Amino acid sequence: MENKRKNIRIPIATIAHITPHGLQKGSEVMVRDLSTEGMGCYVDHACQKGDMMLVKVKLDLPGEDSGVIQATLMGQIIWVKLMNEEKKYAVGLEFRDMASRHPRLYEYLKDLGKQHIPD
Repeated sequence: MENKRKNIRIPIATIAHITPHGLQKGSEVMVRDLSTEGMGCYVDHACQKGDMMLVKVKLDLPGEDSGVIQATLMGQIIWVKLMNEEKKYAVGLEFRDMASRHPRLYEYLKDLGKQHIPD
């Protein structure tokens, strides 16, 4: 499978809240990685490629920039993989508006990406 990502996904273990577009009830998901353009997570229910999701994520910042970043983003599911052994789904979402809607989160992830460039 060809990697079409423009930015490195940063391994980040946190919880996000996702809600299918147009619905009021959402669910908590385990985030596995995050970048300025997308997120990988694990969900307990079936999703469809192309579905739009409202994603609420909260990150605790370590070090000098300590604090909390909270962001609400619109993401589109671009792939779904059934994890049979766990009865869960691995899902990849694409974000298109992080730089304009949440510049602090965008810059934080961009800086982390520069630190995680493989040799």
